[in-house]
Amino acid sequence: MKNRVITKKDFPKFVGRLTNQAEVYAPVQVKDKDYSRFGRIKSAEEICFSHLNTKLPVKELFFPQREVLFEFKPGEHSQAQPPPEIENRIALGVKPCDAAALEMFDRVFLDKEYPDPYYKERRDKTTLIGIACNQPGKACFCTAVNGNPHGTRGLDLLLIDLEDRYLAMPVSEKGEKLVTSYPEAAGKDLENQQELASKATKAIELSLNPKELKNLLDANFDHAVWQELSLPCVNCGVCTYLCPTCHCFDVTDEEYKGEGARIRTWDSCQFSMFTRHASGHNPRPTGKERMRNRTLHKFCYFPKTHEEVLCVGCGRCITECPAGIDLRETLQTLLQTLAPGKES
Repeated sequence: MKNRVITKKDFPKFVGRLTNQAEVYAPVQVKDKDYSRFGRIKSAEEICFSHLNTKLPVKELFFPQREVLFEFKPGEHSQAQPPPEIENRIALGVKPCDAAALEMFDRVFLDKEYPDPYYKERRDKTTLIGIACNQPGKACFCTAVNGNPHGTRGLDLLLIDLEDRYLAMPVSEKGEKLVTSYPEAAGKDLENQQELASKATKAIELSLNPKELKNLLDANFDHAVWQELSLPCVNCGVCTYLCPTCHCFDVTDEEYKGEGARIRTWDSCQFSMFTRHASGHNPRPTGKERMRNRTLHKFCYFPKTHEEVLCVGCGRCITECPAGIDLRETLQTLLQTLAPGKES
């Protein structure tokens, strides 16, 4: 596949061509707020690239915070209806960390035997155009979890900002088709991209050995450090709702005036009701157990089943935590405290 160049002058036309082919979603400024989120656009003027990342990850386009699975009438036999067909879509401006997270979602929702039809429909109909991180934020740590500020995992096309132009790097055939009419990139453009990628990678200081961490977590389920780490946490669930890899949900039946619907909504392992049984028993009664479970799920359980950590280092949980909890510090504390020779 050949790399192409789209000048900033031609970028609005490029976006216009995309909107003629499909529904286009991109980061848009939220009114009266200091953040952006993905929304449908009609022109390049609506796109907001001024924020490092969107408040909510691109997962909301594939796994809505609330969705109706099917409707029913009480007393009648109901069957789940196939998901409604959606139009072809293009998600423009997806950061490499969020795109990589979608591949982890695929492992959960695109199981070979039991794929989720609602998620699959959205995934199959969406082309992902990423934009590289030339300047990672202070809370970013993607390289510590096998990510890359210029990574292409999960994307169809990656755009790299070269000041007056975008270097367009196709990753899939879908992505290549979008840029075949643009001129090929010159050797200087590729050199600039490599230099930017190197600087961005070096800007992230955290280094982590996921395998070492997994082994330590595996052997220290009852360690006293969990009580200490959980003290600042208020169990608000912000870290899970804004996380691009968290995928817990609840399913409820709601009825009103003789009609009902089965609804799927996001849930969080940090909520006290998340594991409460009908009997009233709760196997995770305090914040200690809930924080431990979230950490173990990402850095121990998921690696056991899928051989990679369930974290892409986007930093949202760090920047948005009202208690000031920094996941990087938590991981460093665990590595230092749980190391062999330390007292439990």
